[in-house]
Amino acid sequence: MTQRIRTTAAALSIAALAILFVALGAQVSNAEKPAKVPSAEKILDRYVEATGGIKAYDKLQNSVVKGTLEIPAAGITLDVTVYSARPGKVYSKAESPAIGSFESGTDGTICWENSVMQGARILEGTELADKLRESRFESMAYWRGLYDTVRVTGVDTIAGSPCDKVELKTKDSKPRTYFFDQKSGLLAKTVSIVPTQMGDIAVEAFPSDYRKVGDILVSHKTSMKLMSQDRIMTITSVAYNAAIADSVFAVPAAIQELLKK
Repeated sequence: MTQRIRTTAAALSIAALAILFVALGAQVSNAEKPAKVPSAEKILDRYVEATGGIKAYDKLQNSVVKGTLEIPAAGITLDVTVYSARPGKVYSKAESPAIGSFESGTDGTICWENSVMQGARILEGTELADKLRESRFESMAYWRGLYDTVRVTGVDTIAGSPCDKVELKTKDSKPRTYFFDQKSGLLAKTVSIVPTQMGDIAVEAFPSDYRKVGDILVSHKTSMKLMSQDRIMTITSVAYNAAIADSVFAVPAAIQELLKK
């Protein structure tokens, strides 16, 4: 009888150890599995929420952004002002004593540029489509209305932090890749191909220095790499729902002359 009890106890102990080892093995196995990457939609929605939430964006009607654009290799710094308004009106001006002024804008239909160095011109084709898309007010908050497909393409490390890579694409454009910090949900890098009159240009941008403006978290510094040059955009002020005259977005006379031709 005693021997039978010992045998049974031993069997139970072995069974208990087996269950324990299986449980431990499952925990180790689970620990070794990489974290599941959320969908592209969830990553993009998280960014909107992290920067203020869609209700906060819905309250905005326009913005006035002022700052500087530095081109270190050329020793040039331009003063920049950008006016934006719903749904897709933009007027921007960059000027420097060294190279004069560069203006661009859109009334939501026509996109134009005018500079001392190159004169006035109207954008067409892929340049026009890209500019109209970029001109949508707070476009990242309303990404669903701009892109046909979004998908996660992997994970990368930006400035020491793991980031989810999300590719956004329309039917008539080259894909853009946005890198969202896994911890904060904020945008850490963008990679895009920008159509210009000189051809397609690859642009890498690294937004940083996020600060609250009202209810919206805004990047106040963006380092860029394009055409083998570094450029640094520094925001000095952001005003939402400002008093902006309609004339700011009016098509200038030089562009109207081109339209007549």
